[in-house]
Amino acid sequence: MRSRRGFAVLVLTGMIVAVMAVAGSHFNAKGGGSTAPSLEGSWEVTVMPDGGDPIVDFATLTSGGGIVNSDPDPNLSTGHGTWVRTGGDQFATTFVHFLSGGGAPLGTIKVRAVIQLDRATDTFSGPFHTDVIIGGNVVQSFCGTVQAKRISVEPIEPCP
Repeated sequence: MRSRRGFAVLVLTGMIVAVMAVAGSHFNAKGGGSTAPSLEGSWEVTVMPDGGDPIVDFATLTSGGGIVNSDPDPNLSTGHGTWVRTGGDQFATTFVHFLSGGGAPLGTIKVRAVIQLDRATDTFSGPFHTDVIIGGNVVQSFCGTVQAKRISVEPIEPCP
C-alpha cells in the first residue's frame, strides 16, 4: 500500500513539474506575471454598476475570440460571447447569459464593453452597457465600469 502511495505522489509531482515547464516564462515564483500580450486567459472581473454594489465575476477569453463568463447570480446561466481587438490595447466584448426566475426561463442578459488592457499591471478596465431582454424586447438597461486582473499561476505552498 505504501508503494502505491509513493508512486501516486511521484506521478503527481511529475505532472506539476511538467505543467510548470510548459508554463515557462508565464510562471513567476512570486506568484504572478503573465507576459501574454492580449486578453487570452482567465480573469477576476469586478463589475461596478452605476448606483449598485460591486460584483465579482470570472471570465475566460480564448485565443480565437471567445468568452466564457461566470456570474454568482443564481438566476443567470454561464455567459458566452466574443471579443475583438479594436486597436492597440483596446478591445470590444459582447456576451450573453440566459436569465431565469425560479428555474423558469425569462429571457437573456446582453453585456457589451470597451476595455483597455494595461500590460504593465496585467489588468483591464472600461465602461460596460447591459440590456435585460425579455420576449425580444429590451425591458431594462444599466451601465457602469469593469476592472479585471489576470488570474496567474501561483507557486504551491508546502502542506503541513
